[in-house]
Formats: sequence, C-alpha cells, structure tokens
Amino acid sequence: MFHLRKISTSARVSCRLLSSQVKPLVSVSVDNEGIALMKLDRAPVNSISVEVLQSLQKSICEVEKNQCKGLVLASASPTIFSAGLDLYEFYKPDPKRFMLLTHSIYDAVLKIFGTDIITTMAINGYTGAGACVLATAFDYRAMTTGRAVIGLNDTAVGISPALWIVQLMTRLMGPKNAEYACTSSVMYPAEKALQVGLIDEVATDKEDAIEKCKAFIRSYDHISPVIRATTKRAIRQEFITDFESNRKKYAEDSLARAMNPDFQETIERYIQSIKQRHAAKALNK
Repeated sequence: MFHLRKISTSARVSCRLLSSQVKPLVSVSVDNEGIALMKLDRAPVNSISVEVLQSLQKSICEVEKNQCKGLVLASASPTIFSAGLDLYEFYKPDPKRFMLLTHSIYDAVLKIFGTDIITTMAINGYTGAGACVLATAFDYRAMTTGRAVIGLNDTAVGISPALWIVQLMTRLMGPKNAEYACTSSVMYPAEKALQVGLIDEVATDKEDAIEKCKAFIRSYDHISPVIRATTKRAIRQEFITDFESNRKKYAEDSLARAMNPDFQETIERYIQSIKQRHAAKALNK
C-alpha cells in the first residue's frame, strides 16, 4: 500500500485549485514506510494565507484517506519554516475575507489536533506567530539549531492571543512558561524552546529534524494504531469540544480586534517598518 512515492494526483489538483498557482502550496509524498512528508511551499517566506490553510487541511485529509501511519510537516525552504500569518490579511481587512481566514485557521488547527494520524513538525528557520500556533497542535516537534527561532510574537504587533491559543501553549509549556511566551513575544532558539517545552527535540539541520520526526512516528510501531488513536482522542476531546462550542465568539472577537482603529495603526506601522528594513537591505547589496 505504501510503495507509491506520491499521494494521488487529486491532492495536488486540489491544492492547485485553491492556490491558483502552477505548483501546490502544500506538496505531499509518501515513503515506503507509509510516512507522509508534507512541505509548505509559498515563497518567499511561507506566510500563511487562507489558501495555505485550506491546502494544509485538504492534504491532511488525503493522508488520512491513504491510511498513512504518520506525517511530517516541513518547509520547502532551506532557511525558513514560516513567517506566520500574512500580515496583509489583517491590514484594512474585508470582513468576509477576514472571517474566512479566521475559520480556516480554526479548521486547520482542529484537523491537526484531532486527527488520528501521528503528526510531527520539522522546524527549520524562523517560525513565528500563526506558524507557532500550528506547531502547538502537532504531536511532536523537532527544531534545528543555528538561526532558527520559534515563538508567539503577537503582542509585538498589537495582537492579544486568543484564549484557545493560550490553552494550547499552556498544554505544552505549563502555565508559567506559557504566560511569559504569550505576553513577551519572545522568540526562542531551539535549545531554549526545548527547555521551556515548546519543542520536543533539537536537530542539527532540516534533514535531521525530518528523520527525528520519522523516528518519533516509528516509536509507536509496537502500539495498536486503534488503541493509540482512541486514547489520543479521549485526551484531546475536552479541548476540541470547548473550542467548537466557542468558535463563533472567538471569531467575532477576532474580527472586532482587527477592525479596531488602534490595531490598524499598529499593523500599518509594523508593515512600514518591514518595508523600510527590506529597502535598507536592498541598498546594502
């Protein structure tokens, strides 16, 4: 069943239809062990949009249908995992588009958190904001040393993390570390991220991170997949039920914050500072 190197072309077609690009935003291949390797591929920095989130969710559905024993989410980029949610989605947003983005985030997080598949993330390079939130929904995270950093830097751009995000961070890091991470916008290098519980293992490079993720998936080979999945579901059901019952309020609160004039001023200043940094780098080349 696992001798095909690629998941069915329908998965790739779905991604193309969603992204309107020649290549998929999330590519998927499966090795001979039945482990799926999914790669984010939205150049230049894998910023997360509605289309990326929808492609990610559809790709996980394909992995489930193919009965893979686990998946590894990695980046197609050799130097960055993801810059997080596309800030332009927050700047002077169309309310309908913003609500679509919000519910796409919810759907992707719930799909990752609730799937019976063993989920892992191979983190290389910068992993901020929305990408960090996605990371908290995975079963296991391996991160490279060097220039890679991870963190929830929402407060730095004027965004107060939603309760459900704080709950996911607390689940991994414990109350004290999660509170500091959520309020300070600190970006952790791999060694410190491991120390505070945000990741599970440190890797030397991206390939090593992918191999460590696969080793974690293999560590369940002696456990019945049905028993493992049933136990996982039981442990996570309370969060899922609470999230689903409150998602309408979460979405409404998120839209209200995004439309707030003070928030829009903060986002505009942040975008302008990014443009200035890019311009300065271009002049120095």
